[in-house]
Amino acid sequence: MAKGNFSGVPTVDISPYLTDPKSDAARRVIEDVREACVSTGFFQITGHGISESLQQKIFDAAHAFFALPLEEKKKLNAANFIGHRGYDVLASQSYEEGVLPDLKEGYYVGSDVLPSDPLYGRFFMGQNVWPSTGLLSPIQFQEPCERYHESVQHLAFKVLQLIGDTMIPHGHSTVGMTENMPTVLHNLIRLDKIPACPLRLLHYPSATRNGGSVAGKPQYGASAHTDFGVITLLLQDDNPGLEVLVEKDGKQVWWPIDPNPSAYVVNIGDMISMVTNSIYKSSMHRVVCKRPERERYSVVFFLDGCLNANLEPIEGFGHPEEGFGFSHKTVEQHMTERLSMSYAKEGKDPRHNEDTFSA
Repeated sequence: MAKGNFSGVPTVDISPYLTDPKSDAARRVIEDVREACVSTGFFQITGHGISESLQQKIFDAAHAFFALPLEEKKKLNAANFIGHRGYDVLASQSYEEGVLPDLKEGYYVGSDVLPSDPLYGRFFMGQNVWPSTGLLSPIQFQEPCERYHESVQHLAFKVLQLIGDTMIPHGHSTVGMTENMPTVLHNLIRLDKIPACPLRLLHYPSATRNGGSVAGKPQYGASAHTDFGVITLLLQDDNPGLEVLVEKDGKQVWWPIDPNPSAYVVNIGDMISMVTNSIYKSSMHRVVCKRPERERYSVVFFLDGCLNANLEPIEGFGHPEEGFGFSHKTVEQHMTERLSMSYAKEGKDPRHNEDTFSA
């Protein structure tokens, strides 16, 4: 949770950094992003280089898929495919105790991992699955998904590089850059040939009960949670609903992150928070339905990292005697545990399907 005199989630034009990371203008970008990382862990970026045309195509693809009949979507149930690729059934997940399942459905896409690859069959490592071309042509769905995934993954690597640069001492910075810092972050995306980078198309159906309650239990589009991975890049449509938990004027409040057309919401995940001793924040957030008469769509890219990478503390963050509050584990161990828990709350533990997640 963000603390202090919170004044809002900043929007940062990162184009100076992408053009010349060593320039004075890039240094200002680095400083702005560092302030966001240690405050809420949330910021929006513009000047990222992904065209509005491609963004619209991925939204069009999402609209086309989720409009299919339920029986056709369920043929692609991700629980039945190696690597958890495909359709996430409506209300199959929840992050909180005491709430109804989240009122959303999704579709997972990633880098294709062939059966001949040693990574095949491990966390999120498999081949993509696609609707029948008789339902959706490759131009309608498969091609936009593949192109968008490739583009946003490249951007995510650049954003992680930017976040890494925020850890370099500059001026009066109190965060230390040490020799093992680039190793920790580098291994998260380069240790294996293919890092786990799920792309998730999300559809929140219109429903007056979203954000209300049924039988005394509240229901949300996405119940309160932190993201499990390294960083997340979110593209929202124009329907608001995303909120982050912050501390303002001594009180905990849910702060809305209003849609900013073509911008990406970036947030720090649990892994970065863990290896920085919680100096970089992974904040609780949720999705509520402020306009229950409207559907909501979003496209989320999770940079979860290389499965064999070890989550190790970065020296220089906090004092050694404080401890980092977690046992050393690999990315795969961390992700499998956390994601399985979110499905297990509804009796849908993916670990019960050996073809879905195997550590």
